[in-house]
Amino acid sequence: MPENNIQRENLELKARLQAMGGILRLSHDAVLQPDLKSLAVHIVNNSRPLVQYVRSCLVAADGAAPRILAEMSQVEVNSHSEYANNIRLIASVLKIEAPQEISAADIGRLAPSEAARRAFQAVLGERRRLYVVPLSSPRIPGSKAHPYLWIMEFNGAVPPHVKTSTGLLADEYGSALWSFTAGGGRPWKRKRLLRPRNILLGLLLLFLVALFTVSVDNNIAAEFVLKPKTTFSAYSKFGSVVRKCHVKDGSKVEAGTVILEYDTERMQFQLAAAEAAFRTADAEYEQESKAAFTDPEKLARAKLLALRREQAAVAIGEAKWFIENSVVRAPITGMLALADGSADKLTGRALRAGDKEFDIFGSDGVAAEIMVPEKDSAILEQSPSSTLFLHTSPELPIVGKILSIRRYPELTEQNFYSYNIRAELAGERLPELQVGMRGIARLSGGRVKLGYYLFRSLVLWWRGV
Repeated sequence: MPENNIQRENLELKARLQAMGGILRLSHDAVLQPDLKSLAVHIVNNSRPLVQYVRSCLVAADGAAPRILAEMSQVEVNSHSEYANNIRLIASVLKIEAPQEISAADIGRLAPSEAARRAFQAVLGERRRLYVVPLSSPRIPGSKAHPYLWIMEFNGAVPPHVKTSTGLLADEYGSALWSFTAGGGRPWKRKRLLRPRNILLGLLLLFLVALFTVSVDNNIAAEFVLKPKTTFSAYSKFGSVVRKCHVKDGSKVEAGTVILEYDTERMQFQLAAAEAAFRTADAEYEQESKAAFTDPEKLARAKLLALRREQAAVAIGEAKWFIENSVVRAPITGMLALADGSADKLTGRALRAGDKEFDIFGSDGVAAEIMVPEKDSAILEQSPSSTLFLHTSPELPIVGKILSIRRYPELTEQNFYSYNIRAELAGERLPELQVGMRGIARLSGGRVKLGYYLFRSLVLWWRGV
């Protein structure tokens, strides 16, 4: 087969496919039109790229007098124009059951009166042709034969592809038109399920049903901060001046490491004085107690000396206890956090009894302290699971194994009450974790209704919670 023939056949096939696509698109759009006027405008205007007519109009011939529903390129039909009068007169005399091509030679046969002949001549002229397609819906019981006429004008003979295209469109257009028309002696209208309004109402109804029937996972997001699993806090046992702090803030210390020591000069003097007073009172007591059996006055003095000796012994014990505790050592291995944040600031500072000296964060790892807002506390009763996302590594989800849940709220730094959950970080891929890192925890509990999940926060806001 010659190459030119193959190309010609390919072009013809392409054109047919394009025409079929246009027919399907026009039929689909016709079904979506919201009312009769919009449908009529769609037929006479949007069909022109496919059919290629010069002028077109749609006439309703189902009543005593024909009515022009739409005219090509016209927003509103001018019922008093010469063209409208001619078309109405032509439609009134046409009695056709199938698509028909009309030329000037057919005027005598179709026009029964002089007025009708003048109307045909005015529209056709010498060269134009009319192609009239009756639109009906025979599939609908009780419908009239051909209530609508689709009238098209062409310069010259009607091309064969026009007759094929309009033949395929006629049935769909007729059914769409009939959905807005009363037939069979009773009103009948097809439900326009695809109208935008009906689609929105259907979606709204579906959404309302889903609110009460569909269950979803109860998920919340809460902030967390990494804290050490074990923390030891040291407090001053007495009031004194720190002579020297031996370890810098943030250093790693071993158990038993000397952290700081207090000034013991004053207490050493008190110890020496108490020991001297004890020796003196003890010697006098021994001397007086030998003669106390016969002399009542010496017996009374012996009792007084015994009391002084006991007071001196107490003072000695207090001074020795102070000196023994003047050196503070690390009880556990971990990272040191000084109260003042600096060893230089702590050196020479006078501490009162009960003042914090330092914290030691244990070396047994870190745990996430998740702060669950009070309004989301219902998830705590659902044995939640947790997934953690650090701000420094948001792309890496970390599994959180819950260790404990605090059942009473506390006021956070952000000035809101929260329930604290401690969770251990688990997983094969863990970033470098440091105390103080923050992130977002996703807690997943049981399943709740969609309505509760979506509108619980709105209800709380409405109630001012």
